[in-house]
Amino acid sequence: MKKVALSALAAAMISGVASADALTLYSDPKTGQVYTTPGEGRVEMGDFVSAKEVDMQLRDIESKGSEYQDKMSKYVNVKSKAKSLEFSGTHYLGFTTAEPETKSSTKGRSSGFEMRRNYVQVKAYFNDKDYARVTLDTTKELASSPGVDAGEEQKTSQGGGYADVFVKYAYLYLDKVLPYTGVEMGIVHRPWIDYEEHNAWHYRSFNKVALEEKATATEAGVDLVNSADFGVNFKTKTDMFSSEIGIFNGEGYHADKVAANQENDSRLSVEWRLTGHLIGSGEKIGKNDRTKDTYLNISTMGLVSHNHKDNNASIGDSSEYDRTFYGVHAVYNQPAFLIAAQYVKAEDDVRLATGTDSEYDLFSINAEIRPFTDWTIIGRYDDYKKESKTAAGVKTVSYEGTKKIAALAYKYNKNVSFIGTAKFVDEENSVGIDNGNSKDVYMLTTELKW
Repeated sequence: MKKVALSALAAAMISGVASADALTLYSDPKTGQVYTTPGEGRVEMGDFVSAKEVDMQLRDIESKGSEYQDKMSKYVNVKSKAKSLEFSGTHYLGFTTAEPETKSSTKGRSSGFEMRRNYVQVKAYFNDKDYARVTLDTTKELASSPGVDAGEEQKTSQGGGYADVFVKYAYLYLDKVLPYTGVEMGIVHRPWIDYEEHNAWHYRSFNKVALEEKATATEAGVDLVNSADFGVNFKTKTDMFSSEIGIFNGEGYHADKVAANQENDSRLSVEWRLTGHLIGSGEKIGKNDRTKDTYLNISTMGLVSHNHKDNNASIGDSSEYDRTFYGVHAVYNQPAFLIAAQYVKAEDDVRLATGTDSEYDLFSINAEIRPFTDWTIIGRYDDYKKESKTAAGVKTVSYEGTKKIAALAYKYNKNVSFIGTAKFVDEENSVGIDNGNSKDVYMLTTELKW
């Protein structure tokens, strides 16, 4: 900037500017050199009415240049071997009141603020399609329990340790390693939950999808699978159908085979999804704007998990089991509304002859209506049951329950939404008595995305 100022001053002096005659200056953007005559590559700087005004203009330019340099000195350069970096965040913040149906001296009404999810993410793109992704997460929900100590700092999915930062996803994505098919490798998406959350149930901010729910202070359900795991996931997209098939450890991103008889086990889990796109294109899966696009998807999903997760450290404990589930799902969306439904059947086969097998049935339906711009009315109904089955084939109900959810959402802007929710859970044991998981839950939620 000082060179430009001195150059301009020299040009003015050389031209003999000493009167009020107008002077037009020209500069070369590449070198910063200032001239009194036009020429190739020179840009007109403007007219100055006198040498005095030239001097005033130059002083002003130099002053602003120093100011600009001071501002620039507050920033740092970002260096990466990637072609580009993409940063984003998703945050679910809220206030919750939960009132259990059965109260005791240690279990009663509770209220408080929550950080239900706090995702911070970076993608490093090597080209337009291939990238590495890392997603960090923290969460602290109402009345979190301390979790299970397996000799280390490991916590369960309800654990209090979740106030710490942990890795939700960390994987490499390579596009079209097979025809129409890309692959994730690392801590990756499992096939079902990511699909449902981006196509049918968009409200992880106040309730998980039906397959993932477990007994907490604010939820109840069958807890059959979670959203991420260590492994590989092949993702295929075509116009008529899409699919995912993955091989995983089977324990999820926050669990492990901690039982003494499982520590060195080599059995893995296989999970898949196959979706037919009757209306809309499978190439847009997960990227549809549900306020503008129309689509109809029908899916099947399944899991075969050998020696499934077991947090009981007793050697030979009967909770060592193989899990399978199979299900069907359909979703129809148009700008005015969405409706989706699913049915899932699952089994846990205990690996010891003296153990007790389990069977699960789950039905869930959800809908949303958009009566006005930026306003959405949301409803959901779940019906689920777990039965225990002896070797002789005798079944008894471990628990059965229903869940009703009603919510109203307002989109404040493209980054922020506010949601009010009422949730009613009724869960009973084999003799029809509340098993401790029935509750009424009221939530105020802020969804923040950037």
